[in-house]
Amino acid sequence: MTTEIPVSPELIENTRKDGATIEALILQRLASVTQVRAAACMGVSGSTVSRMTDEIASVSKLLAALGMRVAPIGSMMVTKEELRSFKVIAHKYLEADLANE
Repeated sequence: MTTEIPVSPELIENTRKDGATIEALILQRLASVTQVRAAACMGVSGSTVSRMTDEIASVSKLLAALGMRVAPIGSMMVTKEELRSFKVIAHKYLEADLANE
């Protein structure tokens, strides 16, 4: 049994836009790594990776609907609250530094 949950048109549009952003990031990275290298790292054939790329748009939209993001390994992701904290600390430091000039 499936029950539909009403979702605002705005949320649908935001999910679509976020999904498109995620898809673009994945495809850009795949282009730089190449399908052949990605396939070798995965232990599958290049044609398998090629078939998988047909689903990137759908998977990207699902990730967006789940509130997920993609980032390269080694990247650091911070929350909006953490970023704000960094900005406050930097602001205080710069104010103190300017006051001491």
